[in-house]
Amino acid sequence: MTTLNVVLTHLAAPVVDAGVRYLEELAPHARFVICHVGDAEDFEGVEHKQKLFVDDPSFRAPPITFQSLNMTLSGVYEQFVRDDATIRGVYVFEYDHLVLRSDFEEQLSAVATRSGADFVGKTCVERTATNWPHYVRFRRDERLLAHLRKLSTREDPARMYGCVGNGFWLTREALHAYAEVESHPPCYGELYVPTLLHHLGFKVGDIDTHSDVYRHVRWTPPFTLHEVLRLKREGATFVHPFKDIGALGAVTSAPGAADVSADGSGALLAIR
Repeated sequence: MTTLNVVLTHLAAPVVDAGVRYLEELAPHARFVICHVGDAEDFEGVEHKQKLFVDDPSFRAPPITFQSLNMTLSGVYEQFVRDDATIRGVYVFEYDHLVLRSDFEEQLSAVATRSGADFVGKTCVERTATNWPHYVRFRRDERLLAHLRKLSTREDPARMYGCVGNGFWLTREALHAYAEVESHPPCYGELYVPTLLHHLGFKVGDIDTHSDVYRHVRWTPPFTLHEVLRLKREGATFVHPFKDIGALGAVTSAPGAADVSADGSGALLAIR
């Protein structure tokens, strides 16, 4: 399965390009594009040619709990996916969602195959009637509820899902359907993306149910460089959050997994 990897960032151009160099050295077979949601000047300075500027005010104005991924996902589809039929899956992750293994695409594809899902993310589960703060905020939002009633293919249009939004994978078909929706109500992406896809008829799933590749993905606190180097030696695939972008050189040169299973289990077979 051919995957397009989308890095979501707001950082200055030299830092963005350093992150891309790290990823390309780690996984030279993979394709990475930059989605920049920060200042236009920083975007213009990014040397990496595969890039997209997303002029989305929800990333620049408080509160951050209204950040939207609508313009990002639609822009990615229009610029990179629509006319490239070889792309079958899209992985969207934030700049501080650190990739540690070169076979990460194979692992994500294996998770998608086992789950049968069109969208997988960290703790992506139904949040209806829970005390998850984002569900509590939007459970009676009439703009959102009317939107879901209008579009939903499901028996209950008020069901809502949520996940940790720093890294998620979705199929080409799910991204296409998402991009086809003409307008969206204001809603936080961690709730809205899996909820909308569910109501459009797609299956959403929890990565942790099918694999341990997100074992070291959490909301907070940030991982230290010492922790990251240890996790790389142990064969971890992803780490979030890792803010010390200036230390990527040390991560690159550190020993890690050399031969790993491609079934998404994360089993470590050898250390180099």
